[in-house]
Amino acid sequence: MGGKKRPTLSQLAKKTEKTQQQQQQQAKGKKKEEGGSKKAAQSAFDKLLEAISRDVQSMPVVTVYEVASKYGVKMTVAKRALRALRDKGDLVLVVKGHRTEAYALARRAAS
Repeated sequence: MGGKKRPTLSQLAKKTEKTQQQQQQQAKGKKKEEGGSKKAAQSAFDKLLEAISRDVQSMPVVTVYEVASKYGVKMTVAKRALRALRDKGDLVLVVKGHRTEAYALARRAAS
């Protein structure tokens, strides 16, 4: 019959004040972190693209798994990198399956 006891007015006020302060602190922390981490992540991705484009020159076919295992990055990052190189015109999509994508150099695929 009873039910959960409700907090007193002072307890409720303290709780709402505490949650508001935590939200403000989290918002301040996120704003500071977002600017720096996005730039750092973008520069790291650009470096990865440069390294991949250099190494791809010697490979007949490139897959997402090969890039992910060679550079120690996640499969999604490797997939994004290969797609970026494809959009740039360095690579051509040769085979696309349900889960895999295979790329070749643009000049090799043309010949």
